[in-house]
Amino acid sequence: MHKFARKPTLISIILAASVIFVSFPQWLGAAQNDEAEPTVSTLDSDGHLVQFKRDIAPILRQHCLECHGPDDAKNDFRVDDREIMLDYIEHGNAAESTLYVDYMTTDDEDMLMPPKSHGGPCSVTELALIQVWINEGANWPEEVTVSDESVAIKAAPPVALSVPERVWFAQGFLHPATVHFPIALFTLGAGFVVLGLKWPALGKQIPLACLLLGALSSIAATLMGWALAPEMGYGSSWSIMDWGKEVDAHRWSAVVVTICSGVFAIIALVAVRKDNEKLTKLWKVGLLLCAGMVGAVGHQGGEMSYGKDFYPRALRILTGTQVEPEPATLESAPATEESSAELKQPDDTGNAQKENRLTPAAQPPAAQRKNA
Repeated sequence: MHKFARKPTLISIILAASVIFVSFPQWLGAAQNDEAEPTVSTLDSDGHLVQFKRDIAPILRQHCLECHGPDDAKNDFRVDDREIMLDYIEHGNAAESTLYVDYMTTDDEDMLMPPKSHGGPCSVTELALIQVWINEGANWPEEVTVSDESVAIKAAPPVALSVPERVWFAQGFLHPATVHFPIALFTLGAGFVVLGLKWPALGKQIPLACLLLGALSSIAATLMGWALAPEMGYGSSWSIMDWGKEVDAHRWSAVVVTICSGVFAIIALVAVRKDNEKLTKLWKVGLLLCAGMVGAVGHQGGEMSYGKDFYPRALRILTGTQVEPEPATLESAPATEESSAELKQPDDTGNAQKENRLTPAAQPPAAQRKNA
């Protein structure tokens, strides 16, 4: 009796199991998949949460590579150059990293990268990834490149501009051409003022024409410079007059030259109308002053475009003080530790180039500490 009593119970269990597996086959499939697939870790082999190839390279490729890549490296700074990038990062400390603090999270529109005209700043999520990546040691495997296009990145659509805005920013591209007109005219006029001290016939008509034309062209060149500033990554702030920053000193000194030349041009017209000798001497002195100021502004613009060492280097070449390093030979004896340390020290030209990679403006304190 006991033997037969167990048969219905066993048969019931078998039937119930068959119904479950027939009605819900996905249970069995899920269980098999869990056993077959290995557990995927969110950390890399070094225990880092953020990975450069997966998380950081796409951000740099989307926001930075267009203006700081191999095709167009503005201010000689490239995000696809591993050595240059890491020069502006304090490994393990985002709060002391020039790239993160002074450029990517700054409130200064002139220093912000990417600038607002190019879709900046980066999103909170992107900045958080960069911050964690730096704090974890800024690990950048040597085999990983930013310019790798294997990962498709959808660029943000450009901001639609009104017709006046398009005209304003487009005419800014003429600044490099028009900026030479006031420099040449004021310099030429000042030269004829000096020649007029010996030959009075040369000291009036030509300087007057140069002053009037120079004043008009300086207005155009200054406005074009302001319009071009956002495209070059300097911002377009009209309210900040920070003379400690080279870009602001450059554009506001250009405004001063424009105003002064305009004032002296008006004085010159009044002097000609009234045939006033005192006013004539005044505008001639003013023309000499404008020539000196516009030369200084032009010199500063050259430093911003080519680096602070550009003109001093030309002087060293002219005077023969430019020393070329001797080429290394295979027969030379191995360098000692002391001489190797000396060879690793960059010369003044190298330092000047590194200081001007990100922006022609004065380097922020963090960059100065890095270069020191």
